Amino acid sequence: MNHSLDGGRKPVAPRWSLLATLLLCAGAHAQQGGSMEERLRTQLRVTTTQLQQAQNELAALKAVGPATPASGEVDAMKAELSKLKAELAGEREARHKTREESLRVRDQAEGMLQKSSAQVAQYRSAYDELLKLARNAEAERQRLIAEDKLRGEALAQCEAKNVQLYETGKEILRAYETMDVATVMSARQPFAGAARVKLEEAAQQYGDTLYGNRFDASSVKLEEAK
Repeated sequence: MNHSLDGGRKPVAPRWSLLATLLLCAGAHAQQGGSMEERLRTQLRVTTTQLQQAQNELAALKAVGPATPASGEVDAMKAELSKLKAELAGEREARHKTREESLRVRDQAEGMLQKSSAQVAQYRSAYDELLKLARNAEAERQRLIAEDKLRGEALAQCEAKNVQLYETGKEILRAYETMDVATVMSARQPFAGAARVKLEEAAQQYGDTLYGNRFDASSVKLEEAK
């Protein structure tokens, strides 16, 4: 009977060695790359496969004899499987929290970006308004400078005309001062045409001089426009 049981149990050791090799390979493969969740998934698949194989081995052993210590190994593997499932659930929860935190930070960053964009638009509008006011002020300054220049030119011309009028007035006074009574009386006589014509010509000449020396403000504007 013992021989029969021993004969039925001989394949167990090679199978466990194969499972151990698969476990090591899977663990090494999981450590080489991938995230924590991927490694846990890989280890969970390996452990599940081992558990199924161990359960099959245990069923085969039970079929040929009483329970063997292999059942303890199955329990240990079940515990390991539960542990891996818990770790996988924890990893998923951590990833979920991380994702929620990332979304919260992204929403906060987008809110700050929108607020900053609104402030930039506000500052740009204020800058454009100030620039417009500065340009208008500069245009007004240039206009006042031009008007001041025209006033200066008009004043200079007015002063020059005044000097000319003053000189013309002095000439008229000198002319009347040198005119004798006989000339005046002869001009009033009906037959003194020559004397009257001479006085009229002198008056016309002085009138033309006075008219030519008058100050015209419109002439200053016309000269500036040219």
